[in-house]
Amino acid sequence: MRPGTPEDLDFLWKMLYEASGHTELSDPAIAFYLEGWGRPGDAAVVALDPDDGHRVGAAWFRLMPSQKPGYGFVDPSTPEVAIGVVPEARGRGVGGALLPALMDLARSRGFGALSLSVRQENTAAVRLYERNGFVKVSEAGLGKPSWTMKADLSRDEGPSSPLTLKKLDGRMAVCRLDPSSEVPGWATEAALFSVMRTPDELSVVCPEGNVPVRVRSEAGWRVLALEGPFEFSAVGVLASVASPLAEAGVSIFALSTYDTDYVLVKEEGVDRAVSVLRERGHEVL
Repeated sequence: MRPGTPEDLDFLWKMLYEASGHTELSDPAIAFYLEGWGRPGDAAVVALDPDDGHRVGAAWFRLMPSQKPGYGFVDPSTPEVAIGVVPEARGRGVGGALLPALMDLARSRGFGALSLSVRQENTAAVRLYERNGFVKVSEAGLGKPSWTMKADLSRDEGPSSPLTLKKLDGRMAVCRLDPSSEVPGWATEAALFSVMRTPDELSVVCPEGNVPVRVRSEAGWRVLALEGPFEFSAVGVLASVASPLAEAGVSIFALSTYDTDYVLVKEEGVDRAVSVLRERGHEVL
């Protein structure tokens, strides 16, 4: 994770294309999220692949005027957020790391809140925003409505008390299969696994020893399990783990369940992750 620079502008345009669902960037309703970038209030963070340093995602905010508001407009003093991730890096926790880093940047710039727009049907994104303190303030559209959500940055970061995490034994792999694939038997032959289907892919997280050789996968992940359960109204839970790890340059892959969250960290970074979390007051067993 690093702050955005003027040299990242072309990449931000690419991420705007991804964030908008491949809407033409010539559309004025989309272009104003980046048009004339560099004006007061504009700021961005960029996520880098830990293996090769390539940019895999970006999040940014900018102030919108009342005369030309964005889809998530709240007021002229509240910047609006946009997040984009390259297709091949989706499902790897990039957005989950970008958002708290951007919120920290906004706090450091003196902003008291951030806002955004999200499709109600995009439940994964809604859950991510809610767990980072965003709440619904309005709804627009018929059939497939969009929510405007707002996060109060003046609140204390994270939960009111330290968290307890447990470092689980074994190593996991994150696998990508074609979206039309049936869920393979090897994916579910463990006490801990995750399967998520989207229009673009079938994503599987399971023990790395279960994965056949020819399956596209990223192995070598260790699991830090947050001790829950947490109420859905709880805010900042995942952010209190993801944010310090992002600041320390530790890449994560986050998974959420009904009761709790699981943070996956590469084997070579797990000791660093444990040290950072303990420094922030969390207990890691």
